[in-house]
Amino acid sequence: MNKRSIRKFTAMKSERQQAILDLLDQHHSVTVNEISNTLGFSNMTIRRDLAELADKGLLVRVHGGAQLPRSARGTTLSRLISHEEKRHFHVEQKRAAAMAAARTVSAGDTIFLGGGSTLELMCSYLPQEDIRVVTNSLPVLNLLADNPHVDLFFIGGMMRHDPRVFTMPYNGRGLYGLSAPKAYVSATGIFENEVFGSRPDATMVLSDALARAQERYLVVDAVKVGRRDFCLFTTLEEMTAAFVNADADPQILEALSTYTSVVTA
Repeated sequence: MNKRSIRKFTAMKSERQQAILDLLDQHHSVTVNEISNTLGFSNMTIRRDLAELADKGLLVRVHGGAQLPRSARGTTLSRLISHEEKRHFHVEQKRAAAMAAARTVSAGDTIFLGGGSTLELMCSYLPQEDIRVVTNSLPVLNLLADNPHVDLFFIGGMMRHDPRVFTMPYNGRGLYGLSAPKAYVSATGIFENEVFGSRPDATMVLSDALARAQERYLVVDAVKVGRRDFCLFTTLEEMTAAFVNADADPQILEALSTYTSVVTA
C-alpha cells in the first residue's frame, strides 16, 4: 500500500490512531518520524495523536516516539477501550468473522449472542428463517427487535453502560433458567489457550452461557490474539470453533488451530 492510499484510509482520526497502534503492534516501538513517513501526516499531528493515546493508556511516550505498555510477563497491556471506540476499530476484520459465524446458524436454532461489536455485526447475517436468540446485549436487542424471524429473549440484571450489556445478579440463578444449545461469544484478548474479557460480572454471564451450550463458538478479529485482559473466562480448548478473519497472519491462525478448529471467511 503506497503512502497516498494509507493517508486516504487514515483520514479519520480514529482510523489514523488505530493505524498508529497497528504499527506499534508490529514494531513494539516507533518514532514520530517513522509514523509520519508511513502515514503521510505531519509530525505535529502525530504528536497530538500520541498524546491522546497515551492519556488513554494505550501507549507510553518515550523520547522521539512511543512504545506499547508491557506487563511483567511481556504481553501488551491496555486500558478499557469504550464500546463506541471498538465499533470503529478493525471493522472489516470483525465483519468477516461475523459473517462466517452466522453461516452456522440454521432455521429452528436457539442461540446465545453475547455482547461486543463483532457479535453486533453478526446480527445482519443471521438466516431469514425462524430462530430463537438469547442475549444480554442491548445493541443486539435493538438490532433484532424488528426482525420477524427472531424470537428474542433478553437477560435482565444490572446494566453496564459502556459495553451496553446486562449482567446477572450474584444469586446463582444463572441465565434465569434459559439455555441455548449454540453460544456465540467474543473476547477482548486471547493468549495461547486462554480467552479473556474485561469485566468480571459480564464474563460470568458468558461463562454460564458456554457451560449450558453444546456448541461453543468464539467470534473475534485476529487483533485480539496475543493479548491478555483482566478476566479469564474460558479456554480455546472448550470452544467448538473460532471464527476469525481470513486475512489474519497465518502464524496466528496456526496458533489458534493448536487448541480448536479455526474457521475463516
